[in-house]
Amino acid sequence: MARHGDLCLALGLAIVTLLSRWPYRARMLYNWDAVQFALALREFDVAKHQPHPPGYFLYVGLGRLLNASLGDPTLAYVALAMLFSAGSTFVLYALARRLYDRATALVAASLLAVSPLFWFYGSVGLTYAGEAFAASVVAWFAYATLAGSVRHLYWGALALGLTGGVRQSVLLLLLPLWLGCALMGVRSWRRVTLAGGLLVGSVLAWLVPMVWLSGGPAAYLAASTQLYGSVLFPTSVLGGSLEITLAQMRYLLESTLVGLGPLGLVALALPVYARRMGWRAPELFLVAWMLPAAIFYTLVHFGQAGYVLTFLSALVVLLSRVLVWAVAAGSERLRRPNWRWALTATAVLPLVLINTGFFVSARPLPREFDHRAAGDTWIWRARDEIHDWIMSRTAAALREHEAVIRTYVETIRTVYEPSDTALVTELGNPRSYPWLRHAMFYMPEYPIYQVQLGPMPPGFYAPQSSATMILTPGAHIRLPAETRRLVWFVDHWDPATPRPEGLREVQLPYGRYLYVLPLTRAPAEYAGYTFERAAR
Repeated sequence: MARHGDLCLALGLAIVTLLSRWPYRARMLYNWDAVQFALALREFDVAKHQPHPPGYFLYVGLGRLLNASLGDPTLAYVALAMLFSAGSTFVLYALARRLYDRATALVAASLLAVSPLFWFYGSVGLTYAGEAFAASVVAWFAYATLAGSVRHLYWGALALGLTGGVRQSVLLLLLPLWLGCALMGVRSWRRVTLAGGLLVGSVLAWLVPMVWLSGGPAAYLAASTQLYGSVLFPTSVLGGSLEITLAQMRYLLESTLVGLGPLGLVALALPVYARRMGWRAPELFLVAWMLPAAIFYTLVHFGQAGYVLTFLSALVVLLSRVLVWAVAAGSERLRRPNWRWALTATAVLPLVLINTGFFVSARPLPREFDHRAAGDTWIWRARDEIHDWIMSRTAAALREHEAVIRTYVETIRTVYEPSDTALVTELGNPRSYPWLRHAMFYMPEYPIYQVQLGPMPPGFYAPQSSATMILTPGAHIRLPAETRRLVWFVDHWDPATPRPEGLREVQLPYGRYLYVLPLTRAPAEYAGYTFERAAR
């Protein structure tokens, strides 16, 4: 009877999670990565970053299955994120119930469902909700393996290998947890070796076709090496500075606090809980789940707030346990043990309401660039980080972001013909998002050129003439002969870059701009680049 009750509670929370995502779902592709996943539905090629390395083969495959019936790449991936969110809530309830008790399971699953960060990534077409689901599934099997279950050892190996095809970071960051539980729980090298073979086989099941579709091992390795050299290495302790490492630590903390909301305050009671209850197997298990990811994101790379979902579920379970324990201790002190559930609900309800209110209503303030006092650099940096890492993961921020994309696309298409207009996007402009991928997806009929600014060597990318995402070195860009104007698809012009003579500024809603340069017979010079029309 108790088992059926737990099943009903877990299913109920999963259904509530699923339904709560629908009103706030993304209607447009959210960011660069989301567009690359959508482009992969048309053509899977890691060399073209469709999607970007390491590939996400099974994730794109699931997206194709949904897109076949929905006919909408954005909705297909959003629906996948919604399903993953519901699955994460269900599995987390089951895991917390196995670790502790029903009260902890109910509190943890409820608070995860309304976590602003978890809610946001369950409403946009990205892999992070899938990462939360995969991590929870692997952890569920790992804890059962720790108890000595050989059956769960094999199922866990299969789950870990296959979820690596959804998001490869799960394979890397959950491998220590799975292997540690296997060695401590089963204590049989033969069985662990057999499970390792199953893990390798399940990885090869998606890795081999992915490499083949990407043009073979050489093309796949070239794309992966290029991305590692340009993205991961500069942020790691091997290639970056101490300032970068400290910044990643700060971003990780800020994103975790967004994921927890006011539940984060319960961390203040952790020392008291540890002193009175001790660190037992469940607590050590949860720490072993969180630690590899926290170390990796601090010392190697932390790209965006969604990375936190690798271990957010573990942290929510741990803090929920401390909260339930504190309430139970309080009810005992009041000599009203029967009040435990009522007091727990009284403590949890405000957390649910605060998280829900923040996600639904909070919106970032407009960015200010032109009137920043020179002596207040740290204040502006703090405001920018609050905008980027805290306030931008809400429903209101998502709606504004989509309105910005829609404004750009509709304005360009209404005013400028693709037959005589070329679009310019920028990589390295500190005042603008790199809009290349959105331009490619929503305006594929326009010639598009992404130029590289700042200290990076000059280079450009023209998707209509490229077989890979590797930039073409050099600064001479040949335009189609019919081109009469360049239109910069950027948020704001970088003041460090001189404006070409004749450049016109077109103000758009939401504090954005278009910049239009009519072309003459003479080549146009800009930021060291030369734009020259081909001869007729």
